[in-house]
Amino acid sequence: MLFASDLDQTLIYSHRTPMSQAILKQIRPVEWLEDRYISYMTQNALNKLREISSKVFFVPVTTRTKVQYLRINLHQYGILPQYAVTSNGGTIYYRGLEDLDWTDHIRAGRDLCLAADDLVNEFEKLADPSWVLEGSGKMADDLFYYCLINREKIPLAELAAFKLWVNENNWELSVQGRKLYLVPRNVNKKAAIQYIREREGLEQVIAAGDSLLDLEMLQAADSAIVPAHGELFSLFSQGIGMETLKFTLKTGIEAAEEILEYVGTALSKQVVV
Repeated sequence: MLFASDLDQTLIYSHRTPMSQAILKQIRPVEWLEDRYISYMTQNALNKLREISSKVFFVPVTTRTKVQYLRINLHQYGILPQYAVTSNGGTIYYRGLEDLDWTDHIRAGRDLCLAADDLVNEFEKLADPSWVLEGSGKMADDLFYYCLINREKIPLAELAAFKLWVNENNWELSVQGRKLYLVPRNVNKKAAIQYIREREGLEQVIAAGDSLLDLEMLQAADSAIVPAHGELFSLFSQGIGMETLKFTLKTGIEAAEEILEYVGTALSKQVVV
């Protein structure tokens, strides 16, 4: 079995996440930046993840860049993934080293997508300072673009039209929290997990994630669970698809515990959930 899971807002949660006093007593740090801890899991979730990762292939699958992923330290809790997927599927690590065959595969796929410079130039015509933080736009690992935004001031009609144009040029647009992402279609989590699944000859994949950038990976899995917050839950709440996905009852950092309980139950049965 392979358990592929997004990290931020699925398994790990930032210091900005609302938490009760009872939960605050249970959280443990998993990410350090500059002079402080910034991301956490509960002790219960860490215990469950350590047990699961000792029995199956646990693969962290994140949109974080390589540098951002390496800030996360699960090793201190005895959680040692053999594989990790970063850069939204653009990079695969195996035992700490980048899989160069996969990197070459991703580079070859660029020819199918509009050039990044052309896409970003078009986006900048729409990116007014009223809703996009000036100077925040960055290319991540030379693979995809992201910037910081004010969600309340997004020009919805204009962005919807731009999203259609983006899709026509083999890119994807996603808004997650305060960030807007533009990602080439060949850089995706689903393809990276399929590559690992085939390489290891694994029969079953369980996936977890909260955003549109996780959706293809979730739909391709044998079973999938989604926290009751984020982009996908918002669409589900509006009655927009998502019928094949299971959603947690809990929200926030407690949703991670429920996700891991679900995976643990599936592991004990060793059948497709």
